[in-house]
Amino acid sequence: MKKVFILLVCLVIASCASIKNHRNIEQETNEILSTSIGGTIFRLNKTSDLPNAFGNADLYGGKIDRGYAEVKFKGVNSKGELILLVIDESKSSSETTMDRYAQSVNINQNVNIGDSNSPETSTFLFDIAKEKELIIAGVKITFISAKSYSVTYKINDLKR
Repeated sequence: MKKVFILLVCLVIASCASIKNHRNIEQETNEILSTSIGGTIFRLNKTSDLPNAFGNADLYGGKIDRGYAEVKFKGVNSKGELILLVIDESKSSSETTMDRYAQSVNINQNVNIGDSNSPETSTFLFDIAKEKELIIAGVKITFISAKSYSVTYKINDLKR
């Protein structure tokens, strides 16, 4: 009886962790980096904790994909301005531990036609002669130099 009580207390305490959002930058931060035309300056992957049946974080550390933010280097125009492409995709999900870890197998397939689920993109010009720093999705990009075919920069995560 005592063991059952201790087990129940442990389960209740463990299931009380609140759901948190997580961010992971694929590139190294605080280091000098470079990329060429078409290359990724940074990619930020967004996840959150998988909710359990009580609405708290999954005991096993399951995560849900919440999308990504990405900045790509598209080149330099005739005025020396950087051409940057920003992609920001946000995803929502109603998945819980009950859906993911259930024993029965249900297969559902959804087909989306059109642009309703395509990520939001923006292309813009950035003049590093006037400004050296750019903040996108909580990530600071400090441009060091640019050539017609490549850019050198450093990134810092401002949300850490």
